[in-house]
Amino acid sequence: MLGMEKKVRALYGDDVESKVDNPVVEAKETANSARAGLALAILAIVLAFGVYVALDAKLSSVAQSVADVPAKVAALDAKIAQFEGLPAKIRKQMQADKVAEFAAAADRLAAGLDAAEHKAAMAKISEMAKQLQADVAK
Repeated sequence: MLGMEKKVRALYGDDVESKVDNPVVEAKETANSARAGLALAILAIVLAFGVYVALDAKLSSVAQSVADVPAKVAALDAKIAQFEGLPAKIRKQMQADKVAEFAAAADRLAAGLDAAEHKAAMAKISEMAKQLQADVAK
């Protein structure tokens, strides 16, 4: 046992026994612990502030996005209104195409007729069909 005691004294010095219940050593250790605790508390406060700033930036961008929602909804409503009017436009276009086909058929028939009266009547029909096509396309 004597050899172990010599090793401890060689490593830690002869004053190991004097540090065990010494109030000066305890005060020094308490001060060191207090400094470490204060440093950890300051670090925690700085980290909490950083998290707050980051979340505030994200929330402000979310608030901006939410503020833009009514404008986006209004734009979508306008597009939907355009789509609701689309079937009527398509119907008009189909009617105009049918009238154009009728006018082209009248022109072809007029070319095959021999009598001048018949050609004049077909030209009149063709002209009326073209006017009808222009009115329907409006």
